[in-house]
Amino acid sequence: MTAQPGADPSPPDRLSAYLQDITEALAASDTAQKIIEIVLTPAVKALGATAGIVLLVDETDQQLKIAGSQGYEDGPPTLWQEGPIADHVLIADMLRMKEARYFEYAGELQDAYPELESRTGPLAVVANATLPMFLDHRPLGVIVLDFKEPHHFTSTERRFLSILSGQCAVALGRADATRTLEARVEARTRQLEEERTALAAFVAFTEAVGSEADLPTLAREAIKVLQGRFPGASAVYYEEENNLWKGRVWSDNLRPELIEVISAGIPSETPIFAQVIQTRQAVFTDGWDPQREHVASSGDYNAAANYPLVIDGELQSILSIGLRETPTWSDAGRTLFRVVGRSLNLALKRTETARQLARQNAELQARTQALEAFAELTRDLALITDPLLLIQRAQKLVLPMLSDGAALYYVPEGDRWSCRVQHGTLHSPELQANVNAGLPYAESPNLLIPWTTGQPYFQDVHDRASAPLPSWLGHISASVALPLRVEGQLTGLLVFVLYHQRTWTSVSRVVLETAIQSLELALDRAAKTRRLDEERTALAAFTRFTEAVGSEVDVQALVQRAIMLLEDTCEVEAAYFERDGDVFKVTVWGPQFDPTLLPLLQRGFPLQHSGIAKVLQQNTAAYIDHWNDTGLLIEETGVYRAVAAYPYLVDSVLESVLMIGSKTTLTWDERTKGIFRAVGRSLDLALDRAWQTRTVTAQRDALEASTQELQSFSYSVSHDLRTPVRHMLGFLNMARTSLDGKLDERSARYLDVVGQAGEQMNTLIDAMLNLSRAAQRTLRPGPVDLNTLMTQIQAALVPDLLTRHVQWEVAGLPEVWGDREALTQVLTQLTENAVKFTQTRDPAVIRVSAEDTGETWSIQVQDNGLGFDPQYKERLFNLFQRLHTAKEASGTGVGLASVRRLIHKHGGQVFADGRVGEGATFGFTLPKGSSPRR
Repeated sequence: MTAQPGADPSPPDRLSAYLQDITEALAASDTAQKIIEIVLTPAVKALGATAGIVLLVDETDQQLKIAGSQGYEDGPPTLWQEGPIADHVLIADMLRMKEARYFEYAGELQDAYPELESRTGPLAVVANATLPMFLDHRPLGVIVLDFKEPHHFTSTERRFLSILSGQCAVALGRADATRTLEARVEARTRQLEEERTALAAFVAFTEAVGSEADLPTLAREAIKVLQGRFPGASAVYYEEENNLWKGRVWSDNLRPELIEVISAGIPSETPIFAQVIQTRQAVFTDGWDPQREHVASSGDYNAAANYPLVIDGELQSILSIGLRETPTWSDAGRTLFRVVGRSLNLALKRTETARQLARQNAELQARTQALEAFAELTRDLALITDPLLLIQRAQKLVLPMLSDGAALYYVPEGDRWSCRVQHGTLHSPELQANVNAGLPYAESPNLLIPWTTGQPYFQDVHDRASAPLPSWLGHISASVALPLRVEGQLTGLLVFVLYHQRTWTSVSRVVLETAIQSLELALDRAAKTRRLDEERTALAAFTRFTEAVGSEVDVQALVQRAIMLLEDTCEVEAAYFERDGDVFKVTVWGPQFDPTLLPLLQRGFPLQHSGIAKVLQQNTAAYIDHWNDTGLLIEETGVYRAVAAYPYLVDSVLESVLMIGSKTTLTWDERTKGIFRAVGRSLDLALDRAWQTRTVTAQRDALEASTQELQSFSYSVSHDLRTPVRHMLGFLNMARTSLDGKLDERSARYLDVVGQAGEQMNTLIDAMLNLSRAAQRTLRPGPVDLNTLMTQIQAALVPDLLTRHVQWEVAGLPEVWGDREALTQVLTQLTENAVKFTQTRDPAVIRVSAEDTGETWSIQVQDNGLGFDPQYKERLFNLFQRLHTAKEASGTGVGLASVRRLIHKHGGQVFADGRVGEGATFGFTLPKGSSPRR
């Protein structure tokens, strides 16, 4: 059909009819091919086009695909062909602008898109209409109409084409949605079918196993379900053993040679097993290759799969299947195998949980039974403190809870294991004899291992190679050695041997664990009770000894008291040895001491003696059991079965030893040890007190003698010096009188110096006499009001202070106990010193105060005078010590020495503090509520 410019070859009613027919036809179409055919044919016919074509956009790769065409009978068009959208410039522009393009005259299309000329070929397009199709702003493609003649597209035609492209886009969208929905429905149908099949397999397996708890039975039922769902398949249930996966249960159709392979075990490194072990996920293998998979005799399978069976996070076993009829796994097949594997895994978990619950119930029942028995034992043994008796009762309690056997308690003694307690017979006289004699320490690893590691040592089947007497242990099936601790310290091994039970069950282990815990608690309680009894006994011994000796300081009397106390309370013989050079000699002994030993022990024995050597090493009480086995240097002491020694040191040197010996027991019990320690310690304190008392007495006597001599010397010197000084001064005055007016100035000055020296000598003599009198005088103590004393001292000083500015600060002073005259002398001396050393100060500040220090009064006299260097304060109270020159301050250096002497007689102390140029503080302390020293 052709049309001239300005004509309207397509009446509106005719195009409307076309649209009506097209709309009705599209409503019943459901495929893209039908839709394009319905749209394209009337469009070409209605507009008189030569040909038409529909190109759809493939969003995946942005390509144009030909969906349908009409009028290109000679072959595919050369202009509108499939390819990338970017290569179709016209179509790309139109889709981008979302507008239809119309080319009505010859050359118009080539003018707009010159690059299309190379693609037109023999097909010459004169007019063209290209219509874009969009659905929800998404480009679907284009409808193209070609004309061989020029064609004017009227507004009616353009509206017709626009509506046509829109209806086509909607119909294509609806068809695509229908196709997608149908695909989804089909996929969901397949999924439901697979789930139905899997559920049926799960139900079949569940119904088959029921409450079955036997692992092989569960595995066989899983294999039956797999064979029913996978015809011709073979299945195997594997368990790991020594890094090999060994078949435990398999289907009946397995070939013998393959059974031999899986029974021997497949290494964990085999690809299909290694992958399962690593991923803990089902592994499916298509196109099974025996050489690649390293599984011999498996060439008749085309596909395989392994499912891991995991319990409590641990890979316990693997379910494996091989398919013969298909080389690949379908989705339904994978799902079905996973369901069966998961079903078996759930059954195995249920079985393991049931086993754990049964085991826990049995263990709980055994633990409860053991606790009830030990609770009863604890009530029965509330007053028992003997550890061996407690262990024996525990053995009798535990052994009936185990199978037939015997219980023994071992402790290491030297190079042997000594059996202290046994319950039950060993069924072998030779074994019993060797146990009684003691097992070799180093050659008994079944004892040595738990002793050194501190951990229980279970042997399910008794290791005859580890036993010291293997030929006599054939009847022992299992054994265990359990370390036993008392208050955290390893004390021995509790051993149980069984004759018929070859393995230790979890229930047996729980019984033993509970028994050990309960026994250790009982032993701890017994140890604490014994310790309290020992402490009570030791305290009683200490009190008795202390009351007996009182303030005794005689060494021999103290030792005799200690020996008598030990012999009365401990049934022992006791003696005291003192050092004499390099030997120890007995100096004090008790009435029960063996008289035949006295001559030997009085001669003495060397320090290397075994008992003394042990004391020297420990510096504390030493207890020697089995005295006969210690290598005696004095054979006659073999009458004792056990010996103990307590050392006494002076300045870290061993000077004496208190020793006891028992003729009735081989080992020392805790009671005797406690008493011996208490008496030994009490004697040590008493001897130390005696030695200190003697030392102090000697020092006091020496000091008093020295003081008496010094006082006599001072008094004698003072009196002997006074007469020559008096003569010197008398003759000096006579010389001045006889030479009056005849002395020159220098001679007169010499005589003045001699006179001053004589007066100074008289002052010193007076001071020494006062000091001597202060030391010798007898104090008359009584209450003294220091406030009253200080007021009298201030009044006496008033005439000397008329020309000075003195500021007094006297706080409230207490009433003290002392000699009034002596304390007056003390306060006067300290106050006059303060006045003297503040002559250069204006004002002079003198403070007198007191401080209550609890048991004493502290009195201080403080000034703001010359002060002194504090490093010399210890010298100030010594006789004749002065820190200032005569020009700075006069004095004899005796006053403060007198103060110290008087205060010491009162039982107090003196002190001083000061800084050069900053003043000084002098003071003293007086005890409260006690009489001064006489």
